[in-house]
Parts: sequence; structure tokens; C-alpha cells
Amino acid sequence: MTRGHRPVVAIAEAKRTAAALGFLVLSIETNRRLPFDFAIDDRGNIGRVRVRRLKYADYDPLRIRDSCRHEIEELRHLQEGEKIHHELWVRGPDREWHRYLILPDAVEAIGVNAGFP
Repeated sequence: MTRGHRPVVAIAEAKRTAAALGFLVLSIETNRRLPFDFAIDDRGNIGRVRVRRLKYADYDPLRIRDSCRHEIEELRHLQEGEKIHHELWVRGPDREWHRYLILPDAVEAIGVNAGFP
């Protein structure tokens, strides 16, 4: 697992943003530290979401792959299903959200503030 404290404020903001986008937000209450912060349901497709704050505004998928490698590896170790995928939501100093789909061998940008309030 990654070191340090989870970005609690950013996670709460990401959950509000997900709800505003029309996702059903699924919070997991546990004492265990999970490799994802919350889950979203998009019409039956479940996404496990990990939130990360960055100090620098560099959102290229290749740079995200390097700067968030621990979080990405943790998500990749989770089992996927036909309707389960993994996302990394990143917020930098510009306070905009950037979403990435975590695939077994790639990181793809889903959207940059696309539809975000």
C-alpha cells in the first residue's frame, strides 16, 4: 500500500463531483486500508476509484503513469470483472479533475473536466 495519509478533502470532493455527474456513489466503510477510495455505479458498470492530489500540473497519461505508479499498481492487483473497471481521479494545483482508466497495460485519459461542475 502507498504511504502517507489519504487526501480526505479531495476524496469527499471527488464523491460530490461523481454524484453531480450522475454516478451512484458507493462508499465503503471499513477499518482496512483499501486500494481504492470509493466506487461508482454507471448504469450497472462499477468503477473503483482512487483519488490522488498532485503538486504539479502535468496530466499527460505517461507522466501520470510514472507519478502515480504505486496507486496504479494497487488498482491493477484488484480483480476485474466484466462490468468492473478501475479509475484514477487526479486533482492538481489548478483544482480541476482529470480521470484516467487503468488498464492492465496502459493508462488512458477518460476526461479532463468533461462535465465536471
